[in-house]
Amino acid sequence: MKQKNILFLFIVMILLCLCTACAEKILSSDGIKEEVQTDLFLNAQTNEVQTNDIQTNEVQTNDIQTNDIQTNEVQTNDIPTEEISDSTSGTFSIEHTARISSVSFDFYTEEQSTKIGDDTILCTRKCVYPVVTIEENQNAAEKINADIQERVASFHADTFVPDIAKEDYQVISANYSEFHFSGYSDELIFTATRADRNVISFLVTSQYYAGGAHGMDTYIGLNYDTHTGELIDFADLSENVDVFGQDTLAFIQGLASTAAYRGIMWGDDWHELQEVLYQDERWYLSTSGIVFFSNPYELGAFFAGKIEFTVPYSDLEEMGFKEKYNYEGTMTIRLQTEEVCALDLNGDGQDEEIQFYIDEMGSANTDVHFIVDGTDYAVEHEELSKQFSDDDYIFCWTECYLYDMDPTDDMTEIAFQMNYTSWEDDIVTPYTFLYRYEGSGILTYLGRIEGTITDPTAVFYTGGQKD
Repeated sequence: MKQKNILFLFIVMILLCLCTACAEKILSSDGIKEEVQTDLFLNAQTNEVQTNDIQTNEVQTNDIQTNDIQTNEVQTNDIPTEEISDSTSGTFSIEHTARISSVSFDFYTEEQSTKIGDDTILCTRKCVYPVVTIEENQNAAEKINADIQERVASFHADTFVPDIAKEDYQVISANYSEFHFSGYSDELIFTATRADRNVISFLVTSQYYAGGAHGMDTYIGLNYDTHTGELIDFADLSENVDVFGQDTLAFIQGLASTAAYRGIMWGDDWHELQEVLYQDERWYLSTSGIVFFSNPYELGAFFAGKIEFTVPYSDLEEMGFKEKYNYEGTMTIRLQTEEVCALDLNGDGQDEEIQFYIDEMGSANTDVHFIVDGTDYAVEHEELSKQFSDDDYIFCWTECYLYDMDPTDDMTEIAFQMNYTSWEDDIVTPYTFLYRYEGSGILTYLGRIEGTITDPTAVFYTGGQKD
């Protein structure tokens, strides 16, 4: 455990250093160069990337100025959604395919960078957004896409970060020539959290860096009615929204009082929880339930980031959740506290007692626990323990899900989601490690896939035992 404690402190130090401005000699320049790339096409269902001929627009000026963002028309080709096999090191072959659904997404990336001379970046801007397709309901899709495009346009029109970058660069170059200006950034990222015949939901991340020790993230949840294309308000979720709000708040307060949340929150006062979590667009519907969330610094310190509380669909049903918004996809249960979950994992007719929690998150004593019938496999299982100790994975923010990979069998798989971090270029990639509890104390490692088990556009399954 001492090795894990040292690793955690190292990770925190690295994350802070990555966001801190450096003191270097400044590079002189006669002007700036603005580069715009807008036609990188990503297919969210296949994870394939298709690049059309990317056109780069460069503008040389003698004064620092902000140019209008230029966008190119993007032609999307029909990309087949055949199954994709992911490389794994486990016993089984893990595969995923695009889920058969009337709802699909095409994601687009628009990037803009302003450079000083040839090397120093003044500011970069990035927007990743979806275009929604709903079979046999073009009107609803058009309404959703119009709302998304309005938000994208608003992002592009906001010049706060580029303006601040310009001002700070001028101050540094005029008064502190011995220091290097560290480029600022501004991003708007849409992530799909649910996509089916009833609901389409996104978590939208706005993040910017404008100097200092770290940047700042804020989040909103967008939930659309697949039939009408209209945004779903919290009041739409139940016939009696007051009682529904009280019931969900009571469930959240129960989570907040557990050790898993006490380690990252300032308190569990229900007035504060209600004030923060029940604002507009502070929730989204996922494959597990309704997720309420806070922005950094609202309920806990910056290291805690976005603090989430999931109320499962099984509990929502008893709280008066409208049937029209029911989730009918693959069973996905998030284990979010140390409380015991009773579920038959191996199909023997008897429930296992399952616990997952992260002990003392955010401290030097952070530890991950996964317990089935009294055995902590995070300690006792060699493969799982090794994964929770891997220097390249941020184990202290692991998420655990119970996922029914194949509804035709009696097994329920166990998924651990962790972020792989490339410290050299600061790229974070999510990975999911899949296990199966065979009974009699046997936990079998199935393999690793790139991506998240909560991707609403994909289906994951075992492709058979490997030789």
